[in-house]
Amino acid sequence: MASGQAGYKARILAAFMVVFALWATVAIAGVNEDFLEAAKCGDLAAVKGFIANGADVNAKGNQGATALTNASLNGHEEIVQTLLDNGADINAKINDNGATALTNASSKGHLKIVQLLLTEGADINTKTNAGITALMFASYKGHKEVVQALLDKGADVNAKNNKGETALMSASMNGHKEIVQTLLAKGADVNAKMNDGKTALTVASEKGQKEVTELLIKAGAK
Repeated sequence: MASGQAGYKARILAAFMVVFALWATVAIAGVNEDFLEAAKCGDLAAVKGFIANGADVNAKGNQGATALTNASLNGHEEIVQTLLDNGADINAKINDNGATALTNASSKGHLKIVQLLLTEGADINTKTNAGITALMFASYKGHKEVVQALLDKGADVNAKNNKGETALMSASMNGHKEIVQTLLAKGADVNAKMNDGKTALTVASEKGQKEVTELLIKAGAK
């Protein structure tokens, strides 16, 4: 009988431990989501509070974003600095798309955050799951100051995404003449081809970008 009671108590204890572990996991997940949301919304005081109370600075949310990728995407420079000062992984990638803090900041034109991340050692040529670099994002969106900052720090001007598209093609199709000039001056291959054979001149022509088309022809586009 005593043996049976001992076994029963052991089973109860084991069940309790499982329930406790599940509760703890849910509780931690909730804290992480609140922490990530604070970084996203720009609540510096809350971010500092979470860190002071032991929050995992590299915790990931449901889609794999981190506090740093959230803050970088939304332009919260002070939070980015705080996270980096507390050990945030500067090159952590979002699970869903492979974006990093640098590609996020570049896509939105947050120059100061881009400069900060580069100074702190971010991988300048990191690519998303689609093969897109920070330079491609900035070129496509027309963020000329970010483009210049990335090139000044050695970004690969001729890197290609999964479709074979370069930063020059991205800028050309959207008519960003100044960026096209900057990229060409930094050695962009004016005749580089996408996987389907299109070039910067092709995509600029298709989009009716007359000034860019003329510029590319002067630069030796075939």
